[in-house]
Amino acid sequence: AAATAPTKANGKKGLKGGFEKFGHNIEKFGKEVAGVGLGIKSGFEEILGLEDSDDENASGLRASISNMHDEEAEALKIAISHIQRDNHRTALNHLLSLKECEAMQNWAFRALMADYMMQVADSALESSKTGVAVESYEEALAILKQDEDTSEEEDFSKARKGCIKGHKMIAIDCEGFGDFRSAIEQRKRACELLESENKVVPACHQLISIAYNLGKVEEYDKSSVILSDVCRKLFKGVTSLDYMPSDRLHLLVKAYHMRAICFTKMAKWKLALDQYDELIPLVAKESGRGSLDYMSLTIRKAALLVTLKNYAAATELLRNYFQMADINDGAGNELIVGPDDHSLALDTSAAIDLKLGKVDDAITTFEKKLAFLEEHLPQDKEMKSDAMHKLGCLLSYKKNHEEALPLLQSALDTRKFLFDGRNKFLIESSWAVAATNQTLGDTDKALADYEILLEKIDLVEDSPINSVVVHNSAGKLFFEDGKIEAAVSSFTKALEGVESQGDDALKKNIMLNLANALAAKGEIDGAFDLYEDLERMGKRKRTQLYYFTLYNKSLLLIKVGEKEQAKDILNDIIETRSSKADDTKGNVYITLGILSVEEKKIESGLNYYEDALAMFVDERYDISSITQTKKLMAMAYLETKKYDVAITILEDALTELSQPGMERKFYQLMKAEVWNCMSKVYQRRGDHSSAKNFAKLALQTYKSELGERHPITLRNVSNVSVLLLEEAEGLTKSEAKSIIDAAKFEMEGALGAFLSLNDSWAYRFDVASLKTNLGLVAVWQG
Repeated sequence: AAATAPTKANGKKGLKGGFEKFGHNIEKFGKEVAGVGLGIKSGFEEILGLEDSDDENASGLRASISNMHDEEAEALKIAISHIQRDNHRTALNHLLSLKECEAMQNWAFRALMADYMMQVADSALESSKTGVAVESYEEALAILKQDEDTSEEEDFSKARKGCIKGHKMIAIDCEGFGDFRSAIEQRKRACELLESENKVVPACHQLISIAYNLGKVEEYDKSSVILSDVCRKLFKGVTSLDYMPSDRLHLLVKAYHMRAICFTKMAKWKLALDQYDELIPLVAKESGRGSLDYMSLTIRKAALLVTLKNYAAATELLRNYFQMADINDGAGNELIVGPDDHSLALDTSAAIDLKLGKVDDAITTFEKKLAFLEEHLPQDKEMKSDAMHKLGCLLSYKKNHEEALPLLQSALDTRKFLFDGRNKFLIESSWAVAATNQTLGDTDKALADYEILLEKIDLVEDSPINSVVVHNSAGKLFFEDGKIEAAVSSFTKALEGVESQGDDALKKNIMLNLANALAAKGEIDGAFDLYEDLERMGKRKRTQLYYFTLYNKSLLLIKVGEKEQAKDILNDIIETRSSKADDTKGNVYITLGILSVEEKKIESGLNYYEDALAMFVDERYDISSITQTKKLMAMAYLETKKYDVAITILEDALTELSQPGMERKFYQLMKAEVWNCMSKVYQRRGDHSSAKNFAKLALQTYKSELGERHPITLRNVSNVSVLLLEEAEGLTKSEAKSIIDAAKFEMEGALGAFLSLNDSWAYRFDVASLKTNLGLVAVWQG
């Protein structure tokens, strides 16, 4: 099929239909064009249909072609051939090679070239070769602009439309690939072409897409400038909003909305609020006050008001929304906003509750959100994990740790699937689970959680949690688990990190923890230095931490033999009237009680224990401290041989620890401690059978909760073995043999387990005790 030649240009006379005839003979021209280089006189006029024309333009075209070099004529021939075969890129390249040829000085040849460019562009666009099409349209448009005054407007319009369509198509492809910057350049060109035709609304569509793409690359400042330009263009020629055409009003709403988002992203809260105040009435006019768009914007404005601490206004907006949502739901209708917006409304409502101290209301709101997500967004694992995490954190804050842990663990498991190990949300969940396990007394799990957390926390950018706090909490856990070296290391890192944060309260807390760890490690001077620094820093305000410092300093004084000085400090704490000392007084009474019992002042010790118990029950109910105090009271009565009183007290402690909800590890380990105390009482009473049974109960609990090779479990193995040996003392040799053999077997296993822990210093007393008892067994066995 022959390519179509250009039609007669407006204002150019004298060709007498020559172009039409030229079109009919284009195939022949394509075959004989090589002869043009040999001279126009060899019949080329007939091919062009110009042989009967003396018009100067026809003459100019003949002269232009006759002056073409052989290679230029060949390029034209090849281009025409490739146009016929839909080889668009090749055809375009050959046409482009003729842009600088002398023939381009003639308007008719330029028109011919523009038409061929348009043919390449149209065909390429049909073949989805958008890049070639756009380049061809642009070249055609550039050629036509050289004769702008005389070229056909239809040709101009066709070229511009092709350019615009092509640039938009490329932009859409770029956006699909995430190449937003390339998309921006394509849409800028489309906008420029649309503006050249004074097409305001389509041009504004492109500008809004440009602003959107700028937002995708987080250039919100540039995006807001583009959107402001859109607003100015839409208002051009419009005296007021009442007279703005609907197609412009719709775009204005979109521009206002996007600009509000940009201001929010840039933390320009007041500008964002002003934009919402302009936007919402427009949406009410366009869509109605009960529309999805109107309600959605109302929710977003409420969220912004919370940021600006205008909780009353935010609450009012949300109250209106939730009332309409309840009415709609009661009627059995679908949501009046999208699930994401409804979730935002719930989040905003919870945020208001928290700011106003209504934690229980916030918990209720997050429970509603979780149920809502289950129903409407079951596949949105990220949003669901966020809701579970926040609800779990609030429950932990309310001391409902058992209820919180499954939610926090589920959030963590989901985030492990969604994110890589360095994601901030994964770190956030890991921290919450570790801290909750620590609070619940599940030391093994908490230690495992912290070890992973400490490895990754410094690798996370923009971490939502404070690494200093994590190191401090990990140090506490290591300390409680007897891993003093690890505790000192964690507290030291925390203290180094807090120096740059300017948090004086946290710094003092870390200093106290480090001092306690150093005291446990035996670094007495370092511990005293920290205690004295803290005492000096807190002497003026005398906060809770100040009294904790004095209390812990007194413990170290007792450790080094300075008991009288320690007593003076402890009595000073008791005598103070400051409520800041109340949280310390219970432990002070316990310590004074222990000192009194050691000095055989049993009655005085019991009085101190009674005072401690009153503090723990009346001031703040603390089951752990209450249990500890009752154990000490029972042991004090044991010293006076009041076995029945001691047993009654311990049975009372066991009853409290056997209440519903106390099945978890923390409480089971406390029960094991009480059973061991019961075993001691019955042992002193001479009831070896009961003593052995209670010791076995404790051992079984330690095995199940801590594992068979845990140091505490191994110590209890040794304790039970000693009871077996005591039982064997009252038997004949033949009767005692099997019991002694069993005790020996258990002690040898415990000794091997202690040695395998590879910390001979930490477990030196355990090893020495076991070796001594095994020596006695060897003597008995002869």
